[in-house]
Amino acid sequence: MYRIGIDIGATNMRVALFQSDTQLVAREQVKTEAALGPAQALEKLVKMIQLVDPKRLAVGVGICAPGPLDLANGSILDAPNLPGWFGFSIRDQLAKYVNRPVFLINDAKAAAIAEASIGAGRGFNSVQYITVSTGVGGGFVYGGELFSGSHGHASEIGNMIVEASLPNGTLENICSGSALLYTSKKLFGEDKTAAELFVQYKANHKQAHQVIDEWLQHFSAAVTSIIQVLDPEVFVLGGSVILHHPWLIEKLQPVVAGQVYGSMKENIQLKVASLGDDAGLYGAMMLVKGKEW
Repeated sequence: MYRIGIDIGATNMRVALFQSDTQLVAREQVKTEAALGPAQALEKLVKMIQLVDPKRLAVGVGICAPGPLDLANGSILDAPNLPGWFGFSIRDQLAKYVNRPVFLINDAKAAAIAEASIGAGRGFNSVQYITVSTGVGGGFVYGGELFSGSHGHASEIGNMIVEASLPNGTLENICSGSALLYTSKKLFGEDKTAAELFVQYKANHKQAHQVIDEWLQHFSAAVTSIIQVLDPEVFVLGGSVILHHPWLIEKLQPVVAGQVYGSMKENIQLKVASLGDDAGLYGAMMLVKGKEW
């Protein structure tokens, strides 16, 4: 069975055709240019679908996008990374063009499904996925099923308070790639990216070390809280910040261990996501069920 997965990100949009859960047949990527509005993005998506599936083999299309989302109506709400897209019915609008079933899910939750099914969380009964990229998101998979909560907002961990002394001491506001970018520009110049912060860290720059140490403390606070509430078998960490700097997990492990009960220390498992930037594509595709088109 052929299915299409779409990943709408703040920077890039990806479209891929899959023949099975693990066989990616064709893939296209373009800039989102989110500030130009959803209409131009929709036009790009339609063209990419035609490119990856010219013979119309796919039985349906799965889309993952930044939240919050209105899943009942298939629309994007006030996603910080998609300004001007509020209320855009991406699911129904795309369905008109492709004339096939279209499904919508939060991007982090899509990646959680994929990583738990065929990625680094495979074989574990309970998987907490966390992505650290432009923002911070997550998804909790138990017994092979995504736990969405009563209103579909479970595991919106970016909104967890990890520093109560700050006006907006959320995990996303402190530990996201955007937060690191802001700090890097402040310390090293407006022309610098977040990568400069890690370059300076490895060069033993004092302030860079302080920033990363604080990042570890705040991120570990979130992980520790999740352990105490959900007790997942494994944490799978992805997103550009983690994928480009996987050594952060090694640094994170002892910090988390120092904050949990002694009897829980040996059960902490932190793994790097194995599907890379395509985790959302795989998860979105897995939403599609049905007969051959």
